[in-house]
Amino acid sequence: MSNSESENSPRVAGVLVPVFAIRTESDLGIGDTSGVKEMVDWLAKIGMKFLQVLPINEMAGDNSPYNAISSVAIEPTTLDVSPKKIPELREEDYNRIIKEVDLAALRSGAVDYKKVRRLKSDLLWSAFHQFQNDPAIRGSKRETEFLEFCQKESGWLQDYCTFRVFMDMEGGSENWETWSERYNTIDKARAHLQKLLSTAPDQARMQQAYYAYVQFLAHNQWADVASYAAGKGVHLMGDVPFGLSRCSADVFSEPQWFDLDWCGGAPPETNFKDDEFVVRWGQNWGIPNYRWDRMAEDGFKWWKRRIAKLCETFDIFRIDHVLGFYRIYSFPWRPERNSEFLHLGEDEVRAKTGGRMPGFLPRPDDTDENQRMNQEEGEKYLSAIAEAAGDSEIVAEDLGMVPPYVPGSLNGLGMSGMRVPMWETQPDGEFNVANSYTYLTLATYATHDHEPMKTQWERHRQIIQNSHHQDEVNAAWYLLHRLARFAKYPEAQGDPVPPYSDAIREALLRELFAASSKYAAVMITDLLGLEDRFNVPGTLSEGNWSRRLEMTVSDLDRDPRWAKLGDQIHGLLKETGRA
Repeated sequence: MSNSESENSPRVAGVLVPVFAIRTESDLGIGDTSGVKEMVDWLAKIGMKFLQVLPINEMAGDNSPYNAISSVAIEPTTLDVSPKKIPELREEDYNRIIKEVDLAALRSGAVDYKKVRRLKSDLLWSAFHQFQNDPAIRGSKRETEFLEFCQKESGWLQDYCTFRVFMDMEGGSENWETWSERYNTIDKARAHLQKLLSTAPDQARMQQAYYAYVQFLAHNQWADVASYAAGKGVHLMGDVPFGLSRCSADVFSEPQWFDLDWCGGAPPETNFKDDEFVVRWGQNWGIPNYRWDRMAEDGFKWWKRRIAKLCETFDIFRIDHVLGFYRIYSFPWRPERNSEFLHLGEDEVRAKTGGRMPGFLPRPDDTDENQRMNQEEGEKYLSAIAEAAGDSEIVAEDLGMVPPYVPGSLNGLGMSGMRVPMWETQPDGEFNVANSYTYLTLATYATHDHEPMKTQWERHRQIIQNSHHQDEVNAAWYLLHRLARFAKYPEAQGDPVPPYSDAIREALLRELFAASSKYAAVMITDLLGLEDRFNVPGTLSEGNWSRRLEMTVSDLDRDPRWAKLGDQIHGLLKETGRA
């Protein structure tokens, strides 16, 4: 597409807000579907056209949205668990249960997942018991809708509920490889469940029905959010990770689609200087590789189901690590064994792995023929996803070690790649001007894995002021000055580099919105000039996936500071043609 064509094409802006980070006056310690609707209202008011969220699939015990235990089931903590949203939850039961927790403490600070999950589970069980035992519900429209949901979703729901029943029997552990030998495969689990239905039918049926009921509520609430957002002129943008947790209902119940001998990840990365393993070997994510040959024989039904369910809620979605569809850096050992291999030589590694070494599968991009084959196969898999997506639009996260054929391949598939200004450079090191980006892209300064811009700016400014290593000082000074030139903000191009300010934030936003990209996305932290970081890759920390906005969504309207900022953002969107 030519520049003139892109100038006349629609360009929209949106905000990335993790659901857990949204704060409202009535939440239960974590963002929920009602908070998402409030955020939609605010975004519509300031002229934003899409709300981007992280994956909403049910999470494993590490609370990472990118480590889901189901490709379809929705995370229960995203639900508004209140009588106004769940008809079966009686006011008196709700009030009795929440009196048992310090709600003010739960609503302040970061997400306390242990307490939030316990509270919401108690409320959901209370609602379910009422649903199951209230004679008025028998034969009602509500019961009919539930039974129709179970029938319609039986292709994944039945095995998911079975998986959740045995998770309960194992103390909540999703690691099916450590479960009792009586039910540690799907065939044995199905047989054992039949025994339970004979010996303790009421308990077994109740547990199965409960997990189906929670998903019934979840899918209905998110369908309501989608309808509400559409009415406000705001698109919902979802996220689908390339991989899926090894410890998931899908891998447990449909193992034929997964290669458990290999774990997907990323190649060695020298930027992670504090992580010796990543520098030497790469990132071992632990996700199982796919058996693409078997999936192709089946018409990619698993992927099509996954995408079709996603698109019931989201009319735009991002594919995280789309490069994995072309080739995936893989490890012949699980992440738990990383330390065992850290200091070994190649011969010692081969001796332990039967001759296998970490590397790209099915093949590296080291020859023209290999590149051709990787591109051809990647496009076949992504075409199946595009087919399942229907009218939903796709953004492909193509950051990292990008093969030369990928941008053109994505463009040919009608998928928008991503552009991060600091990684789009000219031969002399200067950042490319934003209006040079191709139209079919999403421009953003940071993702959920990155520091907010204010944090980045201040960290580099402190290096300039305090470091005794001249190379570090020069690199930090050069980065901030290039960023200031990119934002066309001369006041920050001299010495000393000024502290991050509202004026710098505004200049950065203006230039991003002026990009020729179809989409411009801003993390909520960058939009508001905040410093909290949502995730630090490669670390296990209570701070990951738990930080929440310091203000409620209502405060964004009521507080004069945030209201003024909202008006300013609206002006920037109009000025740059994205309103």
